[in-house]
Formats: sequence, structure tokens, C-alpha cells
Amino acid sequence: MSRKTHVNINDPDVETRFANWIKMTIDLVAPKNMFAVLGRGTGKTSDIIAERSMDIIYDMPRSYQVFAADTYVNAHKNIVPSLLEGWVRKGWREGRDFVLEKPPPISWAKPYKPVEYFKHTISIRNGVFFNLVSMDQPTGAAGNSYQHIYVDEAKNVIFNKLKKLMPALRGYIDFAHSVYYRGFTATTDMPNVAEGEHDWILDREKDMDIEQIKLALHAALIMNNIKEQLYNAIKDRNKTKVKHLKKQLERWTARWVRARKDSTFFYVVSSFVNIDVLTSGYFTDSLKALGIEEFKTAIISLRANIKKGEKFYVNLGAHHFYDDGILSNFYDNIPIGDAIEESSLALKYVQHNKEIDCGVDFGDMCSMVTGQEAGKYVYLLKNFYTLAPSSSKELANQFTSFYRHHKTKVLNMYYDRSGNQYSKIRRDWATELKDFIEFKNGSSTGWTVNLMNRNQATIMQEEEYSLMKTMLGEYSQDLPKIKIDKYGCRELKSSMELAKLKIKTRANGSKTLHKDKSSEKLPLLKLPMFSTNMSDAGKYFFFRPKWVNVMRKSSQVVTSDPGVY
Repeated sequence: MSRKTHVNINDPDVETRFANWIKMTIDLVAPKNMFAVLGRGTGKTSDIIAERSMDIIYDMPRSYQVFAADTYVNAHKNIVPSLLEGWVRKGWREGRDFVLEKPPPISWAKPYKPVEYFKHTISIRNGVFFNLVSMDQPTGAAGNSYQHIYVDEAKNVIFNKLKKLMPALRGYIDFAHSVYYRGFTATTDMPNVAEGEHDWILDREKDMDIEQIKLALHAALIMNNIKEQLYNAIKDRNKTKVKHLKKQLERWTARWVRARKDSTFFYVVSSFVNIDVLTSGYFTDSLKALGIEEFKTAIISLRANIKKGEKFYVNLGAHHFYDDGILSNFYDNIPIGDAIEESSLALKYVQHNKEIDCGVDFGDMCSMVTGQEAGKYVYLLKNFYTLAPSSSKELANQFTSFYRHHKTKVLNMYYDRSGNQYSKIRRDWATELKDFIEFKNGSSTGWTVNLMNRNQATIMQEEEYSLMKTMLGEYSQDLPKIKIDKYGCRELKSSMELAKLKIKTRANGSKTLHKDKSSEKLPLLKLPMFSTNMSDAGKYFFFRPKWVNVMRKSSQVVTSDPGVY
């Protein structure tokens, strides 16, 4: 039996890092394609993608690589900062090892083909060129070829748009030696299709050859053992053993590379993989904050779904959302890492010379949905919200800031009648919001707000159900077709997709339809994405007399079966 060898972690030549077992497995297998569904707190970007990308960069110097995100806003605020933080934590420095959005120093290696445009790019010292591409502006990927693609938060990225990048995985035979050549790296926490997230990454499981992955892992473990012995032999100055181990390492490295060729690694793991760092208190706090349903998907990595028959917005489908609502090149002048101040000027479908409509719901969470009619369509362009103690003043500031360049500053506000006299605190929310939009610090903002719902009767949930079923089902030619910006109205999209139907039975045996409002009892920070609050703002946007009258004329009476008129 051979003697075990150990590396002394106190040796000044040894760099010590902590890694959980899934991170070590990914590093050892080092596959061409890596698809990982990882619970929150597992270091998807700052640890796993950061170090894997460094390995790929070293293996393919001078290559073109691309980082795809759902939007530039998300990339700038979340993904890229986490990636750069990971690089810095692992020893890289901006200016010495990489530069952002500018030509690199002339002494650095150059990419295999010249670069003409440096917006949304990262240049690496060894000549690797990173292009940042947003799926809401897919034209940003046009005209280039790439040797590797990265996608973080894959649940937010539409696969049909991502597929347009696939033909760009090509180019330059000098990179063919690398296992990573034309490869794919994607991570996410568990997609929740009930919230409209995209689960295409789960389909990649069928692409994995388990025996191939086992073989690559086996070879990597043997290599690791040889490296450990080699390290100790070098420290002992045993030249004969060093020579022998180097030959062994060369043979096993070749076997490892062959085993990884065209490999795909897929794995689903919960946040418990990182419990040594997160501690048990993290999971207790997460359960309290998230609620059991989101805890199951975000932390335990279990799949979730809501059946169609359980949905309040039964006819809501993918065709009601659009993902091309951002004008190309709008964010080109904003450097990576800088804060993005969103503006309606970025919207493709806004009509700057036309009045804006909005629906507002008041309470601990104040919600606003804004949009405009455009011929046979009604476009919902952007939603806003505040959480207590913030209220109508902060909501007004969000609205006026986003639409600050709008030319026709007229807002038609549809809201709950309680907005004029909120029953619990005797507060005229609607007039207060109107005043904050029209005036700031005593000066006119230029906006005029028309309150559209004074003295309106209560909107019964059965009528909301009927109206939305009719509009979303496109049953009447006299009603506009609904189009919702999936990025600008992210909270509205999630709120509508998660809203559940509740059927109550009266004493006489008749049944009534209701929206299940229990989600509004969630912790405050969970309300925007997981409660029905924002869908109620949408209700007030749509429930206006001219559309309700069309619905009442065209529809039959709702029966006890929620799927039949």
C-alpha cells in the first residue's frame, strides 16, 4: 500500500481556498458544457462562474467569449459586479489583469481578430475578449463569433432568443485543442414556471453522459493525487521521483482531456451544499422570509408549478408578454459597473406625445401599472411600487423620474374607490398621489393627473375574473389585445401568473369566484413578486367603463365552473 501524501496548508507556497463539494466536482470534471441549478447562497457567479471562466480564459487565450443576460440593467446591477468581485477575490486586478469598456494596454496580447467596438466589453491580459449581450437587445450579438457562452440567472433568459447565439459559437481552428471550445456555461437557481420563469436549463439533463463524467472525474482525482505527490517530491528535492511523477502527470492529463471532450455536466443541488458557510440560521431565516413555496424552489431546488385550473387569470399566456421593448443601443453610453437610471426614452412602444394611463392599488404596498392604448392593443409599459414606510410620495417620485422626458404630461389614474378615503386611516390616497405627481417641493412638475374613479362602485372579483378572461382570451374584437413588457412589468407578470382562483360556496349552495388574497399576508419584502397586490393595480388599469360594458354585452353569466361562461 502506498504511503499517503499531504500538502502542508501552512506552507507559504500554498494558497488555501474553501470550496464545497459541487464546486470541487465542477473544477475537477471541467466539462465542455456545464449546466448547474444551484440554490441561493452557493456562489453561482462570484465563485463557480468566476473560477470556471478564469480556467477557460487561460485555456483559450485570444479567444472571443460572450456573457448573455436577460437585460443590460440586470447585467450592470447584479451579474457583472458579482463576476468581477469573484475575479478580484481570486487574485485578479482591474487594470493589471482586465479592463472594462476600453482598449487594453498596447503591451497586452490581442484577440485573434481586431476589436472595433468596446462598449459592454471586458478585455483580458492574455487577449481574451468578452462581449456582454442583453437578450432584450439581441442585435448586440450580431456580427461576431464566439468560442464560449456564459449565462447566469438562466431562468430569466428566453431560450428562443438564446438560440440565436448558437450559430455564433464558431471560429478559428487554433482553439480546437481546448475542451471548452464552442462550449456553454449556465447557472441559475430553480426556475419556477408558475412565475413565468424559463426552465430550458432542466432539459439539458438528457445531454449528460454519466459514464463520461465519471471517467473524467476519475482521471481528475488521479491527477490531483499525482500533483500532490509531485509537490512533496519537489519540496524534498527528490529529482528521480519528480521526473517519474511528471511523466505520470503528462499521461493522465492526456487521458483527462480525452475524457472531457464534448462532455456535458448537469446537476441540481440545494443551498445545503454550502451549510458550513451559511450556517443553519440562514435556512431558518430564509424559510420565515420566503415562505414555504419559494423556500422549496429557491433553497431546496424543488420544482414548482400552478395548474391552469388553479389560476385566476386563466387565459394568461406567453403571447401576452413581449421582450423586445428596449430600444437597441440605448444603454451603450453607460459603462459597466455604473448605476443605470432607467428612463421611458428606452421604451420601444411608448408614445411620447400621448397621455399615459395607470392603475394604482394602495396599502402597505402601493402598486402602479402604467401603459397606453395603441390601436387594437394596450401596452403595459412599466410598473412601480413602494413598501411601507415609503408611500405615495416615493411612488410619485419613481413615476416622474422614469417618465421625466415624456412630452404629453397627462396621467389618467384608475384606482380603487378606497383610494379616495382609505377606510382604516381616513386618508385620501388618490388625491395625495395626484398632488405628489403634480408638485415637487412646492413647484409644478408639469404633470396633470386626472382621477378617473371618484364614486366608483366596488369591483367584484367575479367581474374582474370575467373581464380578464374575456380580454386575455381575446373573445371580443371590441376589446384591445393585452401586451405586457416582461422586463418593465416584472412584478405584474409574476403577480398575475401566481394569482390563484378560490371558489366559495354560499349558504344556498351557489358558488362564487374569488381571487385568493392570502399571499398579501407574506412578509413585506416578498409582496412585490409573490402577492396579488400588483395584479390589483392591473385590475384597476383594465376595469374602466368602456371595456367593462363591452365585456358585459359580449359575455354570458359565469357559472360555478370557472372555465365556462
